[in-house]
Amino acid sequence: MKTIAFIGPLPLPLGGVAVINQSFQQIEFFGYEMIHYDTSNQNIRENLYSKFPWRNVVRDLKKGSAITKFIEEEKPDLINIFITSGYSILRDLLYLKKMSKYKIPIILHFHSKTKGEFGLKPWRLKIVGKLFNKYADKIILLSKEHQVYFKSYFGDKKCTVVENFVTYSDFNNEIEQKLDQFLFVGRLTIEKGFFDLLEACKQLKENNIKCKINIVGMAGTENQELEIQKFVKKYELDEYLQFHGAVYGDEKLTLFKRSKILIFPSHFENSPVVLKEAIAAKMAIIASDIEANTNILANKGNHLLFQTGNVGNLSKKIIEAIQNQEKVNSMCLASSQIKDYDVCIAKQKMESIFQELNLA
Repeated sequence: MKTIAFIGPLPLPLGGVAVINQSFQQIEFFGYEMIHYDTSNQNIRENLYSKFPWRNVVRDLKKGSAITKFIEEEKPDLINIFITSGYSILRDLLYLKKMSKYKIPIILHFHSKTKGEFGLKPWRLKIVGKLFNKYADKIILLSKEHQVYFKSYFGDKKCTVVENFVTYSDFNNEIEQKLDQFLFVGRLTIEKGFFDLLEACKQLKENNIKCKINIVGMAGTENQELEIQKFVKKYELDEYLQFHGAVYGDEKLTLFKRSKILIFPSHFENSPVVLKEAIAAKMAIIASDIEANTNILANKGNHLLFQTGNVGNLSKKIIEAIQNQEKVNSMCLASSQIKDYDVCIAKQKMESIFQELNLA
């Protein structure tokens, strides 16, 4: 049996990269054994896109040595590494170079936006592209839009698209049994639009509009958490917001299955897996109009869009959903018809890559 070594972050960090890394390892590729090296620091507030943690340089250098020892001991037939476009790309490029010396085929998953991150300045991308092509045998991008953008830096030959995916069977439920509740999943930060949601809830209360929103996620910092707690207490929003913290597994799945509407007010994304989880869970969706969201939701008939950062617009969409259950049920039904993001599609694409690399 051949072995695939996955190098990248695994939960605890609450975020798409760790979730997708874990999801890939749960795919049953016939004839392959999965092993992994976790590059995260198992910090529940860890953010792969934040500023470079200079205080962790020594630890990350030691981790690079640990990864090479892991490769030497396990002797995998294939290496699969996850790299983001934040400051952590500096560390991960070092890991990539170290792994390349073993002459083992490398698949590189580039979880990236197309702008606004440390590694995405054009001159830096030229350097990144040269290193990717030098050390990786295949580069996986998140969408056709990413492929169009990055092909001038990485070329077409090594690039392929494997979208973030979910296992639809895990989210299966009956729409009729859902509760008239909302769900937010993500970091409780300004960038994820959570403070917009807080302000929208304040407006709803001022207008005597009631609703319940289940919140899954952690604040970016302890200070942000205190700020959120103070806001909720000041405006008496306990009846509106139920905080579940960072939850995984069956507890997370249950929240998706029982909630009818996802609220996704993020200011930035690359290819958000949360939207795909909501689709698999047959949910209606209220989302910000950033490009990453519209790329997934366009022509799906399962969503309401609002202007990113516009609290009044967000609160109006929430009210529209509360007051028009027939429309919400129609959006849930529309989601139930979308089968584009199931694990089977990613499995087929990955197996094609294995064949291309003569590993099948």
